[in-house]
Amino acid sequence: MKKSQIRCVVGNSLVLLASILIISLFALNIVEGGGFGSIYSEITTLNTFTGVNRAYFMVGGISLIVVLILSGVMIILSALGLCGGIFDIRGLNMTTANRAISIINLILSSLVLAMIITYVALLTTTAMVGAGVITTFLLSILCVVGAFVAQSRKIYRA
Repeated sequence: MKKSQIRCVVGNSLVLLASILIISLFALNIVEGGGFGSIYSEITTLNTFTGVNRAYFMVGGISLIVVLILSGVMIILSALGLCGGIFDIRGLNMTTANRAISIINLILSSLVLAMIITYVALLTTTAMVGAGVITTFLLSILCVVGAFVAQSRKIYRA
């Protein structure tokens, strides 16, 4: 195996693993029984809020849905890139697209983290930020690292 193939396999594997974990670990925190006072128990009382609190939560929630959709797209692209890296098919190298999507994903996940923390800080009840928002942010960083480890099509050597 060439060095470029190894970098492509390692980078796409990191992106694939991190994207799957983003979806899986976030879904774990939505499941009922996350604990009293968690941020997910506040979803049922969302329509009782007015003003700034509701806006922070809604912007965070909508951005999180976009993060999860982008993670699904990164799973598909990194699987294609992984096949291209293993079988040395330069046409299946999706590194540039993975880099762009992973950076957008990181920006959105940091926005989600900021909005949800602001929402919790403005609450009068004792709520806390669930681990799903924090792990989504940390795994988005891992996606960016994996996307930049993979060899780009432009510098692919024969």
